[in-house]
Amino acid sequence: MIFIRNSVKELNIETIKASWNSMEDLDPDAIPSLVHELGQKQPFLLTYLMATGNDILSEQEREALLFMGVMIWQILNGIYSDITVITGDDLDSYENKNIQMLEYLAGESESEFLDTVEKIMSKYHQPELLRFIISKLDEEPDRGIELSDDNMGMIVIYLKTVIDCFDKIIP
Repeated sequence: MIFIRNSVKELNIETIKASWNSMEDLDPDAIPSLVHELGQKQPFLLTYLMATGNDILSEQEREALLFMGVMIWQILNGIYSDITVITGDDLDSYENKNIQMLEYLAGESESEFLDTVEKIMSKYHQPELLRFIISKLDEEPDRGIELSDDNMGMIVIYLKTVIDCFDKIIP
């Protein structure tokens, strides 16, 4: 089983919520400038968020993935200064590890699956951030954004990949 090493101080839920709340009420007209800034500061990440899942995700699901990815970046960008650039190799490496984890989990019974997920989360360095992002994804249907159950799992894997990459590069 693959676990992420501890390289970033674990964020607490209060910090995550405060960062999210400060951005949640952004004027929709501000989103393109945030995406542009992300492209300037994290070009590989923007490319990843825009291209990943193109063959399986609906337009609404791709928009949710991009929005959540931008929000993860904004949360971390607001807490840490001088974040180095995530590379394409980092994104590929962590995505491959996360897909291997997903494939491993797919072969387990429901009870083994839940036990294994709990073990993974107990050793994961950013459990609060990942749980928070998953909870926000769960709210998307209430906002009229349809996320299929099958694709929800892949969106979580893609966003976990983003978190893992930041976890690697933030001191």
